[in-house]
Amino acid sequence: MTEILSLNNVTAGYGLITVLNDLSISLRSGEILAVLGANGCGKSTVLKTAMGLTRVTEGALTLEGQQITQMPAHERAARGLGYVPQNRNVFSDMTVMDNLRMGAFLRPKQFARELEEVFNLFPRIKERRNEKAGNLSGGERRMLSIGLTLLLKPKILLLDEPSSDLSPAMVDRVFQSICEIHETLSIPILLVEQNVNKALEISKRVCVLVRGRQALDAAASDIDTKHLHALFMDGGVRTS
Repeated sequence: MTEILSLNNVTAGYGLITVLNDLSISLRSGEILAVLGANGCGKSTVLKTAMGLTRVTEGALTLEGQQITQMPAHERAARGLGYVPQNRNVFSDMTVMDNLRMGAFLRPKQFARELEEVFNLFPRIKERRNEKAGNLSGGERRMLSIGLTLLLKPKILLLDEPSSDLSPAMVDRVFQSICEIHETLSIPILLVEQNVNKALEISKRVCVLVRGRQALDAAASDIDTKHLHALFMDGGVRTS
């Protein structure tokens, strides 16, 4: 498979704080790649660095073979990076429909057709389309934020902790939707997740971070959760 998004020997962080150290990660076409690790190891910073939201001091990033290291975030989005942050990912005072219209503001002529694709993936969002987004449950907001991003027609989806603070039943629904997006829309996904079991279920490959460095890159089917516990003695990873 072709490498579609790559971080090559990247050192990055915020201000004077370095979070990622000489990190190399590549997302390939046709796969879900899960980035796992203890709290504070730099998982979310991987996505923010891919999106152009951190300070890169060393290394390079490429998107479809083109260098994007100095490219601003809005240009990366225009080139196909779709980023779904963990928090502050919807407009709470706006209705669900108005949120979705914001996602489609660059593609107004395609809105009706592509809106139906989102509603097919997330029927619950269709049911609550006239509600204010702030009135949705945590899982519904997560679905809305993913749907909003899909309306931008991304080539790659960057998902930050999609299961965070959700009930077990809603976690199952959200992960089922992620699989459907990957399979029906053929979008490669870079997934940051704390729920190890769910991540291993849907991912093809896993990258494990320890203190901002790559500790493991392996097929998800080869991962032993006992090995993960050995890597993360601080208990930062959930396995259930």
